[in-house]
Amino acid sequence: MEMIRYSRQIVLKYIGEDNQRKLLEKSILIVGLGGTGSTAAEMFSRLGVKKLILVDRDKIELTNLHRQILYGMDDLKKYKAETAAEKLRNINPGVQVEFYNETFDSSMAWLVNSVDLVFDGTDNMTTRFIINDACDKYGKPWVFTSAIEMYGEFKAVIPEKTSCYACFNSEPTELPACEVSGVLNTVPTIIASYGVNLAMKVLLDYKIDGSIYFIDAFSFEINRIDIERNNKCRCCHEKNYKYLGKEYSGIGKSILL
Repeated sequence: MEMIRYSRQIVLKYIGEDNQRKLLEKSILIVGLGGTGSTAAEMFSRLGVKKLILVDRDKIELTNLHRQILYGMDDLKKYKAETAAEKLRNINPGVQVEFYNETFDSSMAWLVNSVDLVFDGTDNMTTRFIINDACDKYGKPWVFTSAIEMYGEFKAVIPEKTSCYACFNSEPTELPACEVSGVLNTVPTIIASYGVNLAMKVLLDYKIDGSIYFIDAFSFEINRIDIERNNKCRCCHEKNYKYLGKEYSGIGKSILL
């Protein structure tokens, strides 16, 4: 009965029954349950994985509902992570779902070691540096996504194989926020779809390069920039995991898409 649920993707030559069974043994940590993260969570649930761990301290607001398609009017003022968990259990009871109504900081980095992949749904560089350091330390791949205005980007980071986030970002800077710059409601879903696709390829051991992909949802242009590993990188070369220190515990609210 379980495999019947996935029959329409099992027939694909890139999936098949063997790869579907591999996916059903995978666990994923999703940090941020906003526009990209909540949509990705639903897609992973429908894709068929073993377990999802959801982390987000925010509550659902009316301004979220034009783009965060997992939530509805009845969910206003509820915690995103907890609400998403309830909905995902209904969508696919075969997927275990664990949630934390908290900000992901260095004190939660241990969660990374318990999963096969991390999916970043935040737009907060400090949080990404924490994820990046933890993933490199524990040897776990991760995918980061970003969506703002009409644009989005995504990239896979695989320790010892691709460039990491710190290879091309030295220090956190303040990124544009949706409440200031705006975001078209289709963009987070587009980026989440590509991000989940990329994550699936990582989980199934397909060849992945270190490119970062940029999408313009208005012009329909997709661009790719190859990013090589930095042999002077603080994180993946020197193994200096400074964002796992106590000073990055209790860092406060993340900006979520």
